[in-house]
Amino acid sequence: MRSIRRTVLSAAAGVLAITLTACSSGDEADGSKTEGAESQETAQKSGGADGSDSKGEPGSAEAAGLDLNDLPDPIAAQDIPAAVEGDDDATMTVEFFALKRQGETVVGQFGFTVNSSSTEEDWLYGYLGDSGWDPFLVDSQNLRKHSVLKKSINRAQTEVQGPKFKPGETYYAFAVLAAPPPDVKEVEVSVVDGMNLVAGAQIS
Repeated sequence: MRSIRRTVLSAAAGVLAITLTACSSGDEADGSKTEGAESQETAQKSGGADGSDSKGEPGSAEAAGLDLNDLPDPIAAQDIPAAVEGDDDATMTVEFFALKRQGETVVGQFGFTVNSSSTEEDWLYGYLGDSGWDPFLVDSQNLRKHSVLKKSINRAQTEVQGPKFKPGETYYAFAVLAAPPPDVKEVEVSVVDGMNLVAGAQIS
């Protein structure tokens, strides 16, 4: 069953990749192209969304740099298919809360909530059909794609195989991405496969 869901999600990702071809012509501004010494240092240090190593448990609002008592309205939210064993109708509500510039990086903040009658817990990886999570930004002004930075052998983002969570619970996440130039105030954001590209996302 999970393999069927993964095929559906992969097909959606393929459509998105074709759509973005026109926007990412020329050299892509991935971590190696865009990040400078400051952004590399940020990526090395980032254990939480603010670069600390002790900001709450992975998957918590605190670790993602969010305050549960004062959650911002999401910039975008969408239900996408979720892979839940025994529940073909399961979905996942994906929320995109903010993009915050920090020097030569931009930190994205997100939430993932599975909607299912199942009471079994799983990783985000499992709910995504045994797939990774690869958010990125598109700077249409300069025709550049900005990817998640790396710290050592890991990526500077919340793990897809971090703590498991149950349907109805929200798994909060962050991703540290190479920032576009300071004069770029809004970008398009690919949050996760299966979700529509978010256009006109403001960088705060």
